[in-house]
Amino acid sequence: MKSLILSLTLLLFASGAALAQDASPLSDQGIGAFTTYAGGRSAGMGNAGLAMTGNGYLNRLNPATWGGLEHVQITGTYDFAGVSSTDNSLNTSSYNANGNFGGGIFALPVDRDLGISIAGGFTPFSSYGYKLASSDSVTNISGSGYGVDRTGSGGLGEAFFGGSVSPFPELSIGLMFQYAFGRTEAVTSMNFQNSAYQGSYIDNSMYLRGSGETVGITLGKFDVLTGAKFLSGITLAGYYRTRYSLVGTSETHSIYSDGFDTVFTLTAQGYIPPEYGIGVAKTFDNGLSAVLDLRTQQLSKYYDSFTPAGTLKDALFLGGGVQYLQGKDIGSLFAKRVLRAGFYYAKTQFSLPTKSGGQKQVDELFFTAGIEFPISYSASMDVGAQYGFRGLSSDFLLHERIFRLYVSFSMGETWFIRSMGD
Repeated sequence: MKSLILSLTLLLFASGAALAQDASPLSDQGIGAFTTYAGGRSAGMGNAGLAMTGNGYLNRLNPATWGGLEHVQITGTYDFAGVSSTDNSLNTSSYNANGNFGGGIFALPVDRDLGISIAGGFTPFSSYGYKLASSDSVTNISGSGYGVDRTGSGGLGEAFFGGSVSPFPELSIGLMFQYAFGRTEAVTSMNFQNSAYQGSYIDNSMYLRGSGETVGITLGKFDVLTGAKFLSGITLAGYYRTRYSLVGTSETHSIYSDGFDTVFTLTAQGYIPPEYGIGVAKTFDNGLSAVLDLRTQQLSKYYDSFTPAGTLKDALFLGGGVQYLQGKDIGSLFAKRVLRAGFYYAKTQFSLPTKSGGQKQVDELFFTAGIEFPISYSASMDVGAQYGFRGLSSDFLLHERIFRLYVSFSMGETWFIRSMGD
């Protein structure tokens, strides 16, 4: 128990700076790229897992799945993302990479018979990180060449607390309260090759915070309810994340080479529309299981103090995957492995200019794989890797190749359960 408490303390300390970064120049639209995957195991299964339940797995998206926990559980994740971008409009390419603590969750089962569990933690909510450089000159003016550097950093993190209950063996309901907060910073600097021309530095920062809720549900044991054996092992799930009304401050800091320095601070606000999704999971007798998710969010209604409503597009996600318990019938714990694979396709909230003119919504396709190693009877390590492409149409002026790596450590202990000798 002492080791678990120490791990929890370290997790909460590290969570204060937890912001996973996708390192894409597209993240400068709105509050950044939203982080919505179910957890370390789902990272290897196409980011799907709304209906994924079971002891030792803490689902970030659907609190109803916590009802299957048997032990106190703590999970911490490290995220890494590397993005290769090719800009055909400027004939340039770049590579940006970021890695950070990806959040942690602590869960406590209170009553296993009723599926009552409580959980809390901190996870990244959005990532805002990019670095762009370009150069140009003023037409017909000698020595007027200049360089423009644009960098962005920050994003929102999300603290949450909630619980689950199973009033019936086939039904579980969960509720989670969230508080999102964070800062985005966009810096643009212009420097002329000729010192006779005046350069500039502009820093736009925005601090936002707001609360929301998520309600989730899982429904299973259809073979018992209907008497149809082919429905054995199937679980259906759904969740609804309410809107966020954000408030805060925005600050614009401008500096010019002649020493003129100005700072403007204003009240900031933002709105993140609701998100909802459905999922299905199927467990087979041979150690194989599969998941499939469909999620959507009307991000065309998103706005903040720097982003008018309609700038972003409605997002759609479809992903699925499989996992296989290797060595299921082997007695040795360390001979067991869990192998995972999956894919997902998404219509992102971002839009890009095209070769034919105008703007088009950006889509992406990712292939995923993962493996789980047992560390002890109560601890495991999950590794998930993803490789994909953003901007699938050849008509886009910007194309990206992205690699992500997720490493999660989970451990647990049994509390409140008395041994036979007590």
